Amino acid sequence: MTAGLGSVFPAGAYEVRSGSNGTDEPWWLAAPALLQQVEQREYISRGTAAYGFGDAVLQMDADDRMLLDAFPLLYGDCAVETSVEPNGPRVRCTMRRSIEPPLVVLTFHEGAPSDLAGAGYHLLRPTCAVPPFQVGDSPLPGWRLTGGITGPVLAACGAQVLLRRTLVPVEFLVEYLVGIALASQPWMLPIHGASLRIGTAGAVVVGASRAGKTTTALYLAARGHMLLGEEIALVELTTRELVPFRRAVNVRPGRYGQELTAMLDLPDPVEDASARWWDGRHRISDLFPGPPAARAPLRAVFFLAGFADHAAIEPFQVTLDQRDVFSWITTPEIAYCSWGLDPARRALRLMVLKNVLSQVPCWLLTAGPPRETVELIERTMEEL
Repeated sequence: MTAGLGSVFPAGAYEVRSGSNGTDEPWWLAAPALLQQVEQREYISRGTAAYGFGDAVLQMDADDRMLLDAFPLLYGDCAVETSVEPNGPRVRCTMRRSIEPPLVVLTFHEGAPSDLAGAGYHLLRPTCAVPPFQVGDSPLPGWRLTGGITGPVLAACGAQVLLRRTLVPVEFLVEYLVGIALASQPWMLPIHGASLRIGTAGAVVVGASRAGKTTTALYLAARGHMLLGEEIALVELTTRELVPFRRAVNVRPGRYGQELTAMLDLPDPVEDASARWWDGRHRISDLFPGPPAARAPLRAVFFLAGFADHAAIEPFQVTLDQRDVFSWITTPEIAYCSWGLDPARRALRLMVLKNVLSQVPCWLLTAGPPRETVELIERTMEEL
C-alpha cells in the first residue's frame, strides 16, 4: 500500500508544462518548481476562518475566499472566532490557489502531522484516483505522493502540500484538514455513529450504511434530545464523554424518508447522481435550535441490526472477531483517517475502542417504525 508509489505511475499521467526546460512532465514531478512559482507571488489574505473539533482548533488563512466556502456547508456548527485560543492542539495553515495548473497549496505553520501524504489516504475513495490507492515516496527526494494507479492527487514535502484540484471533490480539502485536527488529539476517539444526549446521559447509535442511523437520531432529536453529531461520535477517552462534533446532516431518501422530512418541515430528498455533494445537507443547529451542544457521559451504545415490523432490543457483547460491527464503526473516511496508516497505531486504537465498548452497556437493536424504535431507546436509557 505504501511502497514505491512513484515507480508505478505512468510517466504521462496528468501532464503539465514545467516551464523550466520547455518539456512536458507529470505535475507531481514538477512540484518543486510549481511550489516556487506560487510562493514567488505576493501573498494577499482574502479570508480567514477557524473551526473547533474536540479540543483542537483549525485556523486557516486563504488567498482565495472560495477555498473556505465549503467549510461552513459541512461544519458551520463548529465555527469559532479566529482569535480563539484552543484548549488543546492548534492546526494552522495558509491556503493558496494556483490557476494553471489548478492546484491548492497548503503550508502548515502549526500542527502538521509527520506524514502529510498519508493523512489523505483514507479520503481517496471518492476522488478521480483509480484504485489500488497508494501512498509512497516520489522520485523527487523529500517528496511523498498520495493517489491511485493512474497518478497522484496530492504531493507533500515537509510542511507543504500540493493538491490537484481537478482530481478531488470539493469536500476532500475540508475532510483532509478536519482529519488532521482530529489526529492531533490521541485522547479523542472518533467512531462512525450518531451521538446524543438523552437526559443527562450520552448514547451512540451505530449501524451500516442505510441501516436507519440518521432516521433514528433525527427522531430522537425531534423528541427533545440533544443531537451531538450524526456522522461521527467523538469520545474523550480520559473521561469517556461524548464530545459534540456537529457535521451537517445529510437527509437522504429511504424507508421513512418522506415521514422524516415532513416531521422536520423539509422538502423531500431526491436521489440525483448529478446533485452537488452538499445538496440535502442541513446544520443541526438549524434543524433543532436550542442551547449549545454539551458533553455527555457515554452510557449506552445501540447497534442497528436491520428492520422489522416491530422494534426489538437485546443485550450485546462486542468482541474483536465481529468484523462487521467494527467495519460499521470505522467506515467513514473522516473517522478512520485520524487513526493513521501505521498498523501498530491502528491495532492500538482498535484495542482502545474495544476497551471502551467493554465498559458501556451495548444493545443490538432491530429497527421498527421510527416512533416505536426511539421509544424503545428512551425506555432502555431510563432503566440504566
